[in-house]
Amino acid sequence: MVIRLSHMPGEEPVKKRGNKFGAKRTPCHQGHTHASGSEAKWCNNYTLLERGGQIRHLEQQPKYFFVATDGRRALKDNGQPIRYTADFRFEERDKAGNWHPVVIDVKGHYRDDTWLLRRAFFRFFHPDIDLREVS
Repeated sequence: MVIRLSHMPGEEPVKKRGNKFGAKRTPCHQGHTHASGSEAKWCNNYTLLERGGQIRHLEQQPKYFFVATDGRRALKDNGQPIRYTADFRFEERDKAGNWHPVVIDVKGHYRDDTWLLRRAFFRFFHPDIDLREVS
């Protein structure tokens, strides 16, 4: 018989770190795993809208970088580029029939200061993209 220990004898077991807001990873009907049940629900909804032709080019977890007008990326102290990862991106028609980019961030009841700063930077660096929060 083999006994496996998740920690060394005499040490405290390492606790798994969960989401700081209590969200649980959840699959959607398309087979993607999302950070929360709410995000999975929205994935199902947007997939139906795409199939119905209301939106197009639905993407999961698109990344955006903050780039100055001269082309330089904003960098952290360690040299890594500062980026924002949204939950969804797609194009939506306006009343005139033109397609426009939309970025979705699924939020619970809490907006921390980090999100407020990222949202402000995103809107400054990407004014042509409609950033929406859904819950």
